[in-house]
Amino acid sequence: MNKKVVRIIAYITTVVMCSMTLTGCGMVPTLELTPEQSTLIAEYAAGKLLEYAKGHPGGLMIVEDIDRAEVNPGMKKEEPAPEGPGPLPGLEPSDEGSLPPDAQTPPDEGTQPPGDEGEVPAPDEDDEALVDAPEYGDEISASMPLGEALGIPGADIKYVSYEVAEHYPENGEELAFSMKAASGKRLLVVHFDMTNPGGDDLDVHTNSTEFKARLLVNGTDKVRGDVTFLDNDLMNYSGLLTSGATVDAVLVFEIPEGEEITSMDLLIIRDGQEQGYTLQ
Repeated sequence: MNKKVVRIIAYITTVVMCSMTLTGCGMVPTLELTPEQSTLIAEYAAGKLLEYAKGHPGGLMIVEDIDRAEVNPGMKKEEPAPEGPGPLPGLEPSDEGSLPPDAQTPPDEGTQPPGDEGEVPAPDEDDEALVDAPEYGDEISASMPLGEALGIPGADIKYVSYEVAEHYPENGEELAFSMKAASGKRLLVVHFDMTNPGGDDLDVHTNSTEFKARLLVNGTDKVRGDVTFLDNDLMNYSGLLTSGATVDAVLVFEIPEGEEITSMDLLIIRDGQEQGYTLQ
């Protein structure tokens, strides 16, 4: 360690110890410390000084030792290229270009053997011919009722109709909030009848974070269900449904303006499983 640093540490330690002995005088405020606390203070002061000791492992670094490539990749030194393999055993350096025939490198697997270049082997007659993938609409199926897929197994939910509009609802008075389609889009509002077939009141609660709703329009275009603030939105519905009561509930989607609706299939994804319901 640098002798100058040692002297500074000794000086600081002496000053600290002397100041502690003056606690009975009026020179400094009274501070009662135990021997362990005094030792900790001295060690802390010594450690702070070592941070500025050049060459010490915990002190200042020499500028030449800093790896500038960590902050500037362009200053990274180029590593020398590794030396190539030496000559093969039993051969002189001048004989490397004339290997015996049995030492030639074997052809890689999958390369075309010598012969008629450009010819592709004919397929085996036993191979099955590829067929077109089935249309998505052919795979629409569900293993549970729609109410169960939405998280309300006690409710009976049936598709009723749909409407395409720029605003929903039109008057904006029946429900607390209204929606407006984005530019070049139209709202596709799908209506359902939600009924409580049981003899007791049903507390209906759905949570859009637990499932996803998609609508397959015309068998090709899959659009995502919008989460709205509508009171009757099935994505986040909350209310009490009395026994035998039926209410209007909706799912809202956006489609391109002017698109004609020929078919609709509702897809509900829950717990990694997709349930499909053909609406029309």
